[in-house]
Amino acid sequence: MSFARLLPLLLLVPAITFAADPDKNFKVAPNQFTAGSVVDPIVNMAVEAKGAAMVSQKPVFPLKSNNLYWRHKKGPKEYQWIQGEVNVANFKKLHAFSLENARLRSFEVAQMRFYASQNKKAFQDEDDLYFDKYYVYSPRVPKLYFIKNGRWQILNETELPGVVVFKSDKKNFSAVFAEAPLKKLPNKVYPLNPGAYVFSFSAPGTLPVVDIGAVSPGNVLVMSPKLPALDTSSKENKPELSMSVNDVKATKNLEETEILYDKFIAELQKVVALVDTSAFGNLYPKMKPAEAVGLLDDDLTYEDYKSAFEGTRIKAKSDWMNSKMKGVPEINAAFNNKFDSLQALPLRGSMVLASFSAVREKVASDEDSTAAPIKAVKLKFGKEGERFDVTWEGTAKDMSADSLYKLFEQHGSEITATITIKQNKPVWIHKEDIVTGRHHYRYTRIDFEYQGKTFAGLGVFVLPSYIVDEPEVQEWLNHYDAEDIELQQNAAAEAKAKAVAAKEAAKNDTVYAKDAYMPEFSKMSIPRIIRDNNFGGVALIDSGSFRYRGRVVHMSPFAIMTTEVTQKLFDQWMLAQTDTLKRIKDRSSFKNPAKPVHNITWDNARAACKLMGGDLPTEAQWEFAGRADNNEGAIWDIDEEATVNDYAVYRENSYKHGRKSDAYGPHMVATKKPNAWGIYDMSGNVAEWTVDKYFMFSFWVESSNPSGALMGYSKVYKGGSWKDKESMLNLTKSDDEDPRYWSDAIGFRCVFPRKMFEGR
Repeated sequence: MSFARLLPLLLLVPAITFAADPDKNFKVAPNQFTAGSVVDPIVNMAVEAKGAAMVSQKPVFPLKSNNLYWRHKKGPKEYQWIQGEVNVANFKKLHAFSLENARLRSFEVAQMRFYASQNKKAFQDEDDLYFDKYYVYSPRVPKLYFIKNGRWQILNETELPGVVVFKSDKKNFSAVFAEAPLKKLPNKVYPLNPGAYVFSFSAPGTLPVVDIGAVSPGNVLVMSPKLPALDTSSKENKPELSMSVNDVKATKNLEETEILYDKFIAELQKVVALVDTSAFGNLYPKMKPAEAVGLLDDDLTYEDYKSAFEGTRIKAKSDWMNSKMKGVPEINAAFNNKFDSLQALPLRGSMVLASFSAVREKVASDEDSTAAPIKAVKLKFGKEGERFDVTWEGTAKDMSADSLYKLFEQHGSEITATITIKQNKPVWIHKEDIVTGRHHYRYTRIDFEYQGKTFAGLGVFVLPSYIVDEPEVQEWLNHYDAEDIELQQNAAAEAKAKAVAAKEAAKNDTVYAKDAYMPEFSKMSIPRIIRDNNFGGVALIDSGSFRYRGRVVHMSPFAIMTTEVTQKLFDQWMLAQTDTLKRIKDRSSFKNPAKPVHNITWDNARAACKLMGGDLPTEAQWEFAGRADNNEGAIWDIDEEATVNDYAVYRENSYKHGRKSDAYGPHMVATKKPNAWGIYDMSGNVAEWTVDKYFMFSFWVESSNPSGALMGYSKVYKGGSWKDKESMLNLTKSDDEDPRYWSDAIGFRCVFPRKMFEGR
């Protein structure tokens, strides 16, 4: 190509170069920020100087919340960047420009030059500007001009945000409010848009309080909450109880422990009734009227304040009541530990026979029933209302029913009947939180001894209706293996029973809980998993029982998502929401359609589940599904071929890799092993909200479908997250948080009525 033909193309190069970035001369290039140079203070500097000297640094993005950044022009192509706390007095003198209104990001504006007018040269930009995540500020002019896409554009001044300052002399004082940029707040928070805010305050050794305050443009709202102290030193705080932890530990058997426990509850109820609650009313702050903060009674913010105030007051009153009962939680914990240890053991002993009778074959109505052949013997032990109230019906090994009946008829006083109970765990029957009876029901075997010879009973135990109707008992009975029961009742199967007995005897010289002639537990059936475009994977959980917080509880059927709610599923449901005002924005910071939604409050998580036709799970539902029919909170402990790393996204394989690693943060759902029921990520990835309230002091757990505490403001979340150590992933553990709190470590999954998926 000749130079003559090449010349026009060469002349286009400057134009092409300029067209690639027409704003180049109106930007601050990264190499124009100096690091390590000393910054000289200026008049009315809005950043607090820390130490003897301020040193410039390179900008790091994203900008940190609750920090103010000062960009100072030292020379034509040299800028200094200083990070610090806001100087409240000088902050009030700034002009604010909202980045949201201008659809700009802090990353963009920090590297843009701004001008007082459009008549300026590129190098005549403003010497001093301040930045944060939401605003750019000028100490000099109410309008800022900038070049974007080769054209002059303008930033108009917006209302100057305010600052809130917290003052308290309490150690480890904590403040929380819904719009806070950080969970753990410093004593000074900004920028806050003008308006009313609801604050929650707490400190160790004090009662929590809620207050409301109004932030005005450019001004400082000082919140100095008065946190009433918990009086834990007064002798009056110790209740008049006749027992101690040592007394509980000294009990020798289950019955003795139960008697002491009933006495403890009776004394505790008297103590609670004697506590003068008027003292609490005198010391706790009163609710502010709406006009005190310039609001109307029906203002939404004031409604939020009233709700938060009332909920926190309930919790505070509970804490105050607990302070008046010093030592009670320790005694209650001692009882729980004692019951757990005693009730886990099998029980075997001789029983006094109350009565016996013959069970005869059916005959025609006109025949003599007393002459009919005997098919079984009925034995009655105990009586109504007693600890042991049961009937046994059957025969004996190597003995006909007629022979067994005659033996009792002729030598009943010489026969010893020995009954085996699988676990020394009676059902507690309550009436209005009062224990009205304790009755054994886990009968598994009966043996008869006569003249040194032992006969194994082949039959069934029959419980009276007032015992068998209890959900805990129903569930235990439903776990019987039907085949084993049939073998007991069928004498022709004795050969097989002997083989099973020999096998068990080889494992253990003494076989109580699992015996060849008695029914045994069978595992719950594995839930059926449904794949659905609207809900993802859903596990259909059958009714069952499990050990929950020291008690066997019954759970009704329900359905639960097999994974945490993903960002894709969340967005899919939000787009389907026709009422745009009810749409919830996905604020997840680790974006990926297959990753769980996070940075979501309890209220929004529950609203999302409600939109899908479900709800957040109760803590009991969540734990029942997570543990999958075993008593281990760490499911990898029962998997000989796997470790925690195979089951969970947690600190070691996520958080500790650091922000630059792809492994940092929550992972895509279902990338780890599921539990035995096909449910993923119950431990780790993101912790999960439950519907339950949290209450620090509770004696009772409902025997059927526990629903959590009746009182309390904070909400329970479970499972641990990608930030947590292995010890925090235990499925039996829980934590609590303010329902307005959100975090990149908390998400959710939903439960549904089982009937939603019947027939599918």
